[in-house]
Amino acid sequence: MMLVSTNAIFCCLDMDRTIAFYESLGFKLHARYETYLVFARDSVELHFAHNPEHVPEKSQFAAYFHADDVEALSESYASLPWESEGFPRFGPAEDRDWGMRELHVLDPDGNLLRMGQSSNG
Repeated sequence: MMLVSTNAIFCCLDMDRTIAFYESLGFKLHARYETYLVFARDSVELHFAHNPEHVPEKSQFAAYFHADDVEALSESYASLPWESEGFPRFGPAEDRDWGMRELHVLDPDGNLLRMGQSSNG
């Protein structure tokens, strides 16, 4: 027996805002339930549970995604209307000390998405 995949589950305060935000990142809404959302992009799936008690400034939710072209993702996200402070925020792709080229996105609910690929090729 083996595990074959994993899905991050994040909290969200406003389901419509979450849909609009993740669609701007290229995710497609796969399913919407009363208090739950499921998105998909390529082979990645993200889940969101509506939680009216969630505090974005205290969020510790995060997920890491391996990408085959983090620079292209970074360029496409750079054109989105990001805030300079608060939520959402964006950090463009840059080389990290640990051998990865990574970008980060902080969504409107304080959920951190890090996307990267080896900077060695």
